[in-house]
Order: sequence, then structure tokens, then C-alpha cells
Amino acid sequence: MDFTHYSTKPVDLALALVNTDQRPVGEEDEIKNLASLTTFLNDYQELWEGVAGPPKRQELEAIHHLRDELRSVITSTDESEAAERLNAMLSTNGASPRVSMHNDHPHLHFEPKDSTMTSWLGATTAMGLATVVVEHGINRFGSCQSPTCQDVFVDNSRNRSRLHCSTQCSTREAVIAHRKRNDP
Repeated sequence: MDFTHYSTKPVDLALALVNTDQRPVGEEDEIKNLASLTTFLNDYQELWEGVAGPPKRQELEAIHHLRDELRSVITSTDESEAAERLNAMLSTNGASPRVSMHNDHPHLHFEPKDSTMTSWLGATTAMGLATVVVEHGINRFGSCQSPTCQDVFVDNSRNRSRLHCSTQCSTREAVIAHRKRNDP
């Protein structure tokens, strides 16, 4: 599903950021220090380079908080609550639409110009999720139904029936269910 030119990568970024924290199911936090945050952000450098400053160690706590807020939007079952949380994130991070030419073609940005990594990340990911909520509703968000995974995803299936974050989790759960049915 294409959420528009602006929001596809920010939605992917929001999901990837949320999915860096798997601690309740036994895995570690993938963003535990500045080096791991920088490594994570390298995959999205074309989005923030020239727009936001590089991440700083003192931003880690705020980025962890943002990640938790994004998860609360994605897992929300109440559209009004999700909208309220998104509006708060957009306001807190100074989101304001503007046309940017930093890549030699016009495109939208919502973060303050020359922003910190935290404000850029907050405005960009909140705007991406806001686009999904407005265009498709919160029922397009999902959490993996595997008990060993808590990844979140956007369900782009026609009938909104996706249960798992990936083919890997879906296959693993199908194998487990098959073995339970066929064990004596």
C-alpha cells in the first residue's frame, strides 16, 4: 500500500523504530547507546541528512520515550486517543508543513528546519502515522500475534486479515499449530 510519496518512508521508519524494542519477549533493546542509534538511523539518512542534526547521546532517553509513544498510537484501539497522541507528538516536535528542495525536487517536510534528531524523528514519524490514520484508519495497524514477537506493522491486505509481522512469524506459528494438532 502506498501511503503517498511523503509518508511511505516515514511510516517504515516509525515501524522500524518501534520494533527496535523487544524486551518484554526476551530480546534486548536494539537502541541502547549512541552507536546503535546512529547505526539504526543510517538506513534513513536520505530522509534526515541536511534537515536534522546528527543524533546526540543526550537524545537517547527522549528517543526511547518517542518510541513508546509511537507504539501506543499503533496499538491503540481508540481512534480519538490515537489522534490525540499524534497531535501531541506533532505539537511537541514543532511539526509545520513546508516544501523542501534539499534533494533538488520539491517534497513535503513537517519538522522544523535545522531540527535536532529527536524533533525531526518525532515530527516525521508522527506525520507518517497520522497519514495512515487519516487515509486508512487505525485498524490498519497491527501487532504480531506470535507470543515470541511484539513487532508492529501496517496491514495492507485487502481484507485487513494480517496476523503476523512477517512471513517468518506466520510460518513459525503455522508449524507450531500443525505440530499441536498432529502430536499424539
